[in-house]
Amino acid sequence: MATDLELYRIFSAVAEAGSFSQGAARLFITQPAVSQAVRRLEAQLGARLFVRGRRGAVLTAEGELLYQHASAAMRLLASGEQKLRRVQNLEAGQLKLGAADTTTKELLLPYISAFHQLHPGVQLMVTNRTSLQLVECLKAGQLDLAIVNLPIEDEALSTRPIRIVHDIFVAGHAFPQLKQKTVTPGELAGYPLIMLENAANSRRYVDRFFAGQGVALAPEIELGAHELLSSFAAIGFGLACVVQEFCQKALKEETVFPVDLSPAIPPRAIGACWLRSVPLSEAAAELLRLLEENRRA
Repeated sequence: MATDLELYRIFSAVAEAGSFSQGAARLFITQPAVSQAVRRLEAQLGARLFVRGRRGAVLTAEGELLYQHASAAMRLLASGEQKLRRVQNLEAGQLKLGAADTTTKELLLPYISAFHQLHPGVQLMVTNRTSLQLVECLKAGQLDLAIVNLPIEDEALSTRPIRIVHDIFVAGHAFPQLKQKTVTPGELAGYPLIMLENAANSRRYVDRFFAGQGVALAPEIELGAHELLSSFAAIGFGLACVVQEFCQKALKEETVFPVDLSPAIPPRAIGACWLRSVPLSEAAAELLRLLEENRRA
């Protein structure tokens, strides 16, 4: 089988034009180059493809058979190239994005909306999982880009911070004594605590901070959804560990108040994460650009 696609392209051009000279003109190459390419293809296939006459180049029976398939293949390739250009120009394609539920709601929605308005032809597919689960989805090729709680230590991944956040503890009105009091990590650990489940990367970050202070946390309640943490604290179940930036509604409504912890938990980042070995798609790079513009603003 001839494997040089250019030979088939030249063959199809001559067949469509009905002439070696006109085929050469269509391709902007010389007629001798066209003749040589056709001879090479005939030699590789072991068949004569054209008969030259006064009316130009006429396909033989073998040439007609080959042209039916070659022309279809050329049309498919042209269609593929056109679709690829549309994807590269963000007129089509898809973006497979992963993020936690709360991150999607509290951080990403405005940027997803802006992306969709700019590029309505790109299909958005959003997967909601924990950060560590999203990393596994990336490695399995199920996502183009994930927005995760950093740090993520994995040599297979590239990460880029996009938002700094602060982990704090909040309490409801069942703990009025904490409103005007500063507590140490050891003192805070003595209260009933409400935290995300241990599978959450943000929970592990907080646990590591307290371990560095010589304190092991043993929460009485573990939840799988961040938005429930402040609700449990508000009705008096204990002190909840929340992301301050994602708890603004409850803080403004004063259903909970921040506990003054000293030393405070160091700020951390939420960031974008993707496979180091796979270049970002045009769509993923565009969303990342929108997120980074906000970081610089």
